[in-house]
Order: sequence, then C-alpha cells, then structure tokens
Amino acid sequence: MRLRERLRYWFDGTMARGTRALIGWLGLACVVLIVLVTSVVVVFTDEDTEKNGGWLGVAWMSLLRTLDPGTMGGDTGGPLFLGLMLAATLGGIFIVSALISVLTAGLEARIHELRRGKSRLIERRHTVVLGWSEQVFTVIAELVEANQSERRSCVVILTERDKVEMEDEIRRRIPDTGHTRVI
Repeated sequence: MRLRERLRYWFDGTMARGTRALIGWLGLACVVLIVLVTSVVVVFTDEDTEKNGGWLGVAWMSLLRTLDPGTMGGDTGGPLFLGLMLAATLGGIFIVSALISVLTAGLEARIHELRRGKSRLIERRHTVVLGWSEQVFTVIAELVEANQSERRSCVVILTERDKVEMEDEIRRRIPDTGHTRVI
C-alpha cells in the first residue's frame, strides 16, 4: 500500500497546482477514453471498424462523441459498437462538464485575484498615496480636481486594506472621479 499512498500523494499534488493541471488531467482522461473505446471497437467489431474507416475513423468518431453528445444520434452498427459509442458519449459528458466547471472556477479565481489587486501595476504619470486614513478622501478629491485637464490620470493607493472595500468606500464618498482612475 506504500506505492498507492505515494501515487495518491503525487496525484493530489498535481491537482493542487491549479486550473492548468486540472485541464491537463481532463485532457488525458479524454485521450484514454477515446483510445480505450477505439481499441475495443477495433478488436471486437471488424465489420463496424471497416465501415467507419478503420482505427483512425473509429478514433475520430469516438472523439466526436466524447466532445459532442448529440453526434451519436445517427449511429448505425451492431449492439457492441453502439454500446461503445454510448460509453464514449457518457464519458464525454462527464469530462466536458468537469472541464467547464474547472474553467469556470479558474476564471472566477483569477477575476477574484484581480479585484483584490493581485496584479502587476503599470502606470505612467500617476500619483501614489501611501497609507489609508480619513484624509485619503480629501486627497483623492483634490487630485481629481487637479487632474481634470488630464485626459487620463491615475491615483494609486498603497495600503494593507482590502482593495474592494476601499474602492466601494471611495465610490460612496467621491461618486464622480471624472477621468481619474483610483487603484
């Protein structure tokens, strides 16, 4: 059981790497499903294999059924062939739905990071305000007024406070910042 524990630990470690690793595992699962279904069809259904273009043709059909469940509607062939195509379709439904959920979760996590200010800041001719206090609203209001003639201006606030909370409070206290972005 030691090898099994090590494999499980390794697998868990790759899963923890994030969205890219999860997409990689789902892609591998898709390839394994396609190769498995194709191989079983080729080994056990000679007539259906020939009718559908050999190994490559059956692999293509398996891929289509894995990625698009509606493709199966027009299939003809023996019961084993149809059963295997159904298996590819059902496996594909699982893989594609998991892929969609992984992509959605990864995108939500990235948007959450960006909203929290966890991205690199590249600005020119900006004003940096260090810290946060009640006076920050007066400073921002003055900077907005001073920068009215500028086409684009930016005020960057460096503090330990939560970015989303700061933005909400600034919008509430200073509703019109004109062309000035407050980051």
